[in-house]
Amino acid sequence: MSKRQDNSRADATRCIHSGEDRHGQAAPLTTPIVQASVFTIPGVEGLRRYAAGDSGMYLYSRYGNPTVTAVEEKIAALEGAEAAVATSSGMAAELIAVLAACGAGDEIVSMLDVYGGTVKLFEQVLPRCGIKTRFIPYHDIQHAARYFTRKTRMLFLESPTNPTLRCVDLRALCELGRKRKACVVVDNTFATPVLQKPLEFGADMVLHSATKYLGGHSDITAGVVAGSKKWMDAARTMMIYTGCVLDPGCAYLMLRGLKTLDVRVERACRNAMRIADALAHHPKVARVYYPGLPGSESHEIARRQMKDFGMMVSFDLRGGGAAAERFINSLKLWYLAASLGGVESTVSYPVLTSHIGLSAKQWKLLGVSPATVRLSVGIEDCGDLLEDIEQALEQA
Repeated sequence: MSKRQDNSRADATRCIHSGEDRHGQAAPLTTPIVQASVFTIPGVEGLRRYAAGDSGMYLYSRYGNPTVTAVEEKIAALEGAEAAVATSSGMAAELIAVLAACGAGDEIVSMLDVYGGTVKLFEQVLPRCGIKTRFIPYHDIQHAARYFTRKTRMLFLESPTNPTLRCVDLRALCELGRKRKACVVVDNTFATPVLQKPLEFGADMVLHSATKYLGGHSDITAGVVAGSKKWMDAARTMMIYTGCVLDPGCAYLMLRGLKTLDVRVERACRNAMRIADALAHHPKVARVYYPGLPGSESHEIARRQMKDFGMMVSFDLRGGGAAAERFINSLKLWYLAASLGGVESTVSYPVLTSHIGLSAKQWKLLGVSPATVRLSVGIEDCGDLLEDIEQALEQA
């Protein structure tokens, strides 16, 4: 499929066809798993072509694999990127994005409202590489420029955030990064490219934990980063050097999951809106975090830059941590699980999962407490999901 043809098509079509067009070929309808670590080369001249950058050749699966290439092309099409690099996890995608842009002595400016694992990467791992991070609390995001120094090489953003679903003005922050000559990276995991395309707002790179919505069936661990050819060439080099390669069997499962991404997102968004509204009117719920609610602090920003309001809903229970634990333990239909983004609905307890190990001060700045519960809304019948929530709230 030509780039021009693909760019003219809707996301629902790209989810199925991008990277996998085989019209006029006697080929399987689904992309096969190329389960090979090494590829044969047609003579020394073939090696010479590969060394010169022949992208149609494969040498070794850590460098590239046909099944993985299909995933990368599909994600690039969905994000409106020139290229993408698939990795072994979302954290691996973050690591190669950082290493593509930063070196020893450089600094990152990051929102504090990011995935807890991202905070740990920035605080505990990157300093060993000589890379320092300055964190911006959400309440000070309008003063982000104050956190930049002459050493800043990257601005790292996440919108909506985990788990309080705060949204930030991507266009304004990308403009700030551009003025300061910093590479702007956006974690788009919660929105997916179906709801939000950060590259359109000026981001240089966009990344995902593909373990979540892109896979969609809770059976893979994967990541992906997308952007211009310049940045993706650098990211691929870091992927190769660090060994953060995606297995072709996992890539096959991601291809399968991506084909239903658009319809899964549509159904889960519809369910999430109904559930958020019901929680907002429940006497045992102190606060609901969902940008689709008109009273949400992020409602207007989400309306401007997202197609819909997302599939995640978080809330605080009036009874604190004890009530939150009783609620979670009383659920029958919702699974207690640390991850998110599958077809099945799950519940998570952030203080013991995604944000475990963070300080009480960080929890306060993030708006997370023992009373906070996070829901990943799936595609089941919404009436059944709501009934289960109502019954569990009676026990909270």
